[in-house]
Amino acid sequence: MRHIILASHHRFAAGLADTIDFLGGPSDLNVICAYIDETPLEDQVAEVFAKFDPDDEVLVLTDILQGSVNQRFAPYVNDHVFLVAGVSVPLTLELALADEPLTCEDIEATLALARQSMRLVNTFEADVDEDDE
Repeated sequence: MRHIILASHHRFAAGLADTIDFLGGPSDLNVICAYIDETPLEDQVAEVFAKFDPDDEVLVLTDILQGSVNQRFAPYVNDHVFLVAGVSVPLTLELALADEPLTCEDIEATLALARQSMRLVNTFEADVDEDDE
């Protein structure tokens, strides 16, 4: 079984989860919004992992590479617990909707696709087919 954790500083993860649900993605996401109350982040992370079977696939999506939230998940990484930083809506949707068990190669390919959707629109020139209306 796959579990997805969205974790961030403040409420970004909750907003992302709401957006994913709105767009038709899974609504059973585990959300950790760090530093909004007095609950230590280590306790929040341990609590969410305690709900999972140790052999379950876990995808953790965090906001900032090497940020404190991302660092709290690093000890849990193994061959079926994947930790991805710099999350975005397209990346989250693509990974959350994957049918097959995840692999590092699959996640890297999805990251490459997500990077392609980030553009400075001021300088972006779309491929336009003159026959399109």
